[in-house]
Amino acid sequence: MFFGLFKKEEKKSRVPKYDPKLIDKFLSDHKKLVQRIGDIQKAIDTKNIQKTKQYLNQLRMEMLGHFMEEDIRLYWYLKDFYKDEESVLTIVNAFESSIKGIQKDVMNFLEYYAKEETDLDGEFIQKFEDIVKKLDARLQSEETSLYSLYNK
Repeated sequence: MFFGLFKKEEKKSRVPKYDPKLIDKFLSDHKKLVQRIGDIQKAIDTKNIQKTKQYLNQLRMEMLGHFMEEDIRLYWYLKDFYKDEESVLTIVNAFESSIKGIQKDVMNFLEYYAKEETDLDGEFIQKFEDIVKKLDARLQSEETSLYSLYNK
């Protein structure tokens, strides 16, 4: 009996459980991100550099939280759920792989341009427009293809 206290516990799965509210949360996150991008655009249009930097920092934190939550709660779950369905798993892995490059580009952009000493010049505006296009395409793709895999 005494030695029974030292038995190794079975490893518990780290795969997150299904959360019926998760996709609604992600859709809400997307709306907030789009609103924040709109705030940045308004600040740019009015040449309010202080507000632009403030909104860039807010977007950076919001994006970081969203990316992390998708990594941990969505992709882990989907890869485990579809582990025996190669065709679907291929789609999930492609989504996960493609977001890594977008994450890197977006976070590097936001970190650089949110710095107080960084000028918000014409190059900033062009890069901002490019980032917005990438994010828009990604959000639409997630909402129309990826999220439906979770809700099955």
